[in-house]
Amino acid sequence: MPDVKNADVKNAGAYNDDEDLPLEPQYHPVNKTLRKIYDFLASAKLAMALLVAILACCLIGVTLFRGPRSGEMIFDTMWFNGLLVLLIVNVACCFFGRIWGRRVTLISFGMILFHLSFVAMFIGIIYNSLFFFRGSMRLTEGETVQNGERSSYDGVAMGRFFNVMWLKGETTLNAMHLGYKLDGVDKKKAYDITVGEGEAKKQEVIYLTKNLNYRGFKFFPDQEGFSILTVLYDKQDKELYGAYLPLQSLQHADKSSFFTTGTRNGPGSIAFPYAPEKPLFDLQVAYRPDPAQPKSGTALFLVKPLGTPLSMPDQQTFEKSQTPIGAMYDAGEYRLSPREVRYWVSMRVSYEPGQIIVLSSLWVGLFGMILTTLGRIMKGRRDRLKA
Repeated sequence: MPDVKNADVKNAGAYNDDEDLPLEPQYHPVNKTLRKIYDFLASAKLAMALLVAILACCLIGVTLFRGPRSGEMIFDTMWFNGLLVLLIVNVACCFFGRIWGRRVTLISFGMILFHLSFVAMFIGIIYNSLFFFRGSMRLTEGETVQNGERSSYDGVAMGRFFNVMWLKGETTLNAMHLGYKLDGVDKKKAYDITVGEGEAKKQEVIYLTKNLNYRGFKFFPDQEGFSILTVLYDKQDKELYGAYLPLQSLQHADKSSFFTTGTRNGPGSIAFPYAPEKPLFDLQVAYRPDPAQPKSGTALFLVKPLGTPLSMPDQQTFEKSQTPIGAMYDAGEYRLSPREVRYWVSMRVSYEPGQIIVLSSLWVGLFGMILTTLGRIMKGRRDRLKA
């Protein structure tokens, strides 16, 4: 009979020497690493740190860097969006890791919807901040500008991954309507615009509570004013140049309106003619409308050598230069004519691709909270009945 004891010892030694066939199961180092990564992402300490960091960034963004500057410094940067992505992953790991494999009830299903909406909301915010576009476009009646050209906008802000090629076609301001009425309701001011290219062009009348939506780009009316077609002549009445000069609407101390070239902060002059033409002088133009007749009244001109500062006598000369619309003003070596008055309109062009995700997630979150509340009410009733 063979020696069983010696055979067992021998076989045991064979197994101990075979590294490919261990006697006990072992976790692969990669699994341990993944588990550590998951535990870090699902950490409550990480969630608190991220929330504090994001809150601090938001407070700094709305206090120290206001307006477009806050987007450039914080909200539209990759590092801030990276914090939001990390928070999304943290929330997903914290919540869904704890409910995985559990029985789904009305309460838990509502909580799942709520947390899904929370994750989707942040995804929408990140997506929007990377692909958004906001611009301010100013047009005079009858003017057409190209949507994809930077010169068509007074100001532009866009996400890091926005493609300018998405701004297709052109925009035309056909007319501005004062006292516009729709179904008997006075909309006050309305703007007839056409947007797009080829057969896909879209024409609508927009006003304060209505915008035009063209392929995800929304056109909102912002403000309006007057533009004066100023024509330049030589002494022999030969027409040399003409352009519509948009005027700013400013207020006097008595609350009356004053329309002039310049900025929102005050009146000013411009180099005339516009580039690429060679400017000949600095020109300030103002307009006093006739309250009895639209697009009529008088224009005022102040012509100065290029770069010359204004002085007190200039104000007196400015007041004496009143010229009826369509008449001629003698400006020394040249003559100027305010040939006609038109309206200009400033429109906000907005592309917010993540907005629909954010709004939808809010509704889903609300629905989830309602389901959870109903589930808790029903559970409370069942518990009382059992008692």
